[in-house]
Amino acid sequence: MTGENIDEIEMLSSLAESSKEPKTSKVVETPTVNTKNKRKGKKIVEVVEAKGGKKKKTSSAWDHFKAIDGDKEHVECIYCARKISCASANGTNAMKRHTERCKKSPFNLEKTQTILYFESKTKCNADGTIETVSVPKLWRFDQEKIREALAKMVILDELPFSFVEREGFRMFCKIVIPDFIPPSHTSITRDCYALFIEKRRTLKNFFKNLSSRVCLTTDTWTSAQNLSYMCLTAHFIDDTWKLHKMIINFCPIAGHSGELIGRAVEKCLLEWGLKRILTVTVDNASSNDLAVKYLKQIVNLWDGSVLDAQFLHMRCAAHILNLVVKDGLKDVDNSVMKVRVAVKYVRSSPARLQKFRSCIEEENINNKSLVCLDIETRWNSTYCMLKSALVFRKAFKNMKTKCIPYSKELRKVGGPPDDEDWDKVTAFLPFLEIFYEATLSFSGPRYVTGNNFVEEIFDIGYTINRYLDDSNVGLKSMARQMKMKFDKYWANVNNVNVLMFIALVLDPRHKLRYVEWIVRRSYNPSNSFALCHRIKETLTSLFEFYASSQPPASQMKSSSIESSGHGDGGIRKLKGTNLRKDFVNEVELFDTSETTELDKYLGNKCVRETDDFDILSWWSMQTMNYPILMRMARDVLAIPVSTVASESAFSTGGRVLDSFRTSLTPRFVEALTCTQDWIRASHNTIVVEENFLALENMEEG
Repeated sequence: MTGENIDEIEMLSSLAESSKEPKTSKVVETPTVNTKNKRKGKKIVEVVEAKGGKKKKTSSAWDHFKAIDGDKEHVECIYCARKISCASANGTNAMKRHTERCKKSPFNLEKTQTILYFESKTKCNADGTIETVSVPKLWRFDQEKIREALAKMVILDELPFSFVEREGFRMFCKIVIPDFIPPSHTSITRDCYALFIEKRRTLKNFFKNLSSRVCLTTDTWTSAQNLSYMCLTAHFIDDTWKLHKMIINFCPIAGHSGELIGRAVEKCLLEWGLKRILTVTVDNASSNDLAVKYLKQIVNLWDGSVLDAQFLHMRCAAHILNLVVKDGLKDVDNSVMKVRVAVKYVRSSPARLQKFRSCIEEENINNKSLVCLDIETRWNSTYCMLKSALVFRKAFKNMKTKCIPYSKELRKVGGPPDDEDWDKVTAFLPFLEIFYEATLSFSGPRYVTGNNFVEEIFDIGYTINRYLDDSNVGLKSMARQMKMKFDKYWANVNNVNVLMFIALVLDPRHKLRYVEWIVRRSYNPSNSFALCHRIKETLTSLFEFYASSQPPASQMKSSSIESSGHGDGGIRKLKGTNLRKDFVNEVELFDTSETTELDKYLGNKCVRETDDFDILSWWSMQTMNYPILMRMARDVLAIPVSTVASESAFSTGGRVLDSFRTSLTPRFVEALTCTQDWIRASHNTIVVEENFLALENMEEG
């Protein structure tokens, strides 16, 4: 029995009870109702009071009409002011029919009719103040556009396809957009895949007209079934000097051998028509070395390889720094573990947290933040945990003396952290902060990172060398472990990719002299001389390559003038022209006094350092000054030094697909992952953890 039938029975029951009272009222049931109510089995019940009393209006039709003074046979529509008969013989049928077809009723608006609404936007006034204003906009109901927006929501928020059939969502749609018909899970699946096909077609057409070269990064993901996926991401700067980073392939791979990875990348590049590749950034796995070696042979067969692809291989700086940190953490692992367990204890229940807060008050620690838990496989969260725990060092010591259960439980892991543990963490934290900030700098998804690479890396090397002479034995041992791993990748000048030094040279705030100064401070005299010579040779060769790939404007202009040189004037000047032409050619061949764009750029003063300096904006305005160097900078500055985004750059556990995507076929996994990357307006980390302190304050309030 439905809820509507129950309501009807209750109404009839109440009327029946009232009819038992002597001559107070009588029940009149109208035999005719509107067609919709007839299908549902509804009856319109009116109660007429005895002796000509007024009617008690129970029909919903009266919600849309108002009475007319002096006219009991008609009522007036509150929307269009039309008079409609309401004679008792006909009941409310005429009123209901009019309500259903009234064009001015808000319930009967045409779906194609536009509706005015206001959107809040920020406005910058002439005096520099910011003001929020309401801007009028027009909205028109469109079933297809709403379904497209729904497909984007499913993709962006990583919702299962069955979400559209859930009761809560359909209830929400019924209130917000009653005219919208929610699709089934099969339909939304088709919509998501159709969006993927459309976006991929648009991007392929975009790459056909792209004049700049593309830099690649590869990364691997793992599903719950231990199925490995290779993620291939393209990085480039377009003609408007906007940096792009987009996933172009997300496919399963049968193994991790270098040849399999190389063939998978080759297949993807051919599918997208990408043959102008500058670099491929990978982590330090040996299989990736073989994959890049295979790709180097392939790229050299295509048009557009730069200097025989000798600088194609770029190692992921974030992965290498991760290895360096892991080696350094070995000496303080026990102390870090004790602090982690202590933090976990005080955050495990409200009672323990309240006890910890009382210890904070006793120690007069004025800090509104709380200790945070870490993820053991991500050392960036370990850094944040240690940093927050050090603020409450005295409160933890107070817990050790006044809370017996705290000391008893932590005795299972060697006891609470003592002064020696806190001293180790205190000494190690500033060292760890350098790696933390450097890795954040390397992993920026929407800004240039290549020009920061040399500074960040060699600053870390300089800091490690300085700690080798520290009086603290623990720090000295830790620095020694880190230096061994650091030198493995950056001590050999022959294994360093010189393009990273070129990226720093192309930063107008630094140029070549600063690069040479860094090299001299980081290597011994023989190695620094060899690396500086190699940097200069590569810079010159790279400039000559870009200069030869497109004729200068002066040559194009002179050739057009020569081709139009006909008539009597040309005949009169034939005498002696060959001798003069040979002389000019010989002078231009051997005269080295003329400076090139590169000489001009290196000879000019460096740009002054400012907080809001944008290297891409600066180069975008150098079309007339450095037309060749501008094209060269557009390719080199797009080189990524890390293969992963900032939210996972510190992970030692790898990237894992969620349970929903794991249950899909590989083709749908690729469609959802790529489309999400293409349509995301913001590439900030999605935070799923709630603010514990805010929730607690809400409960108390």
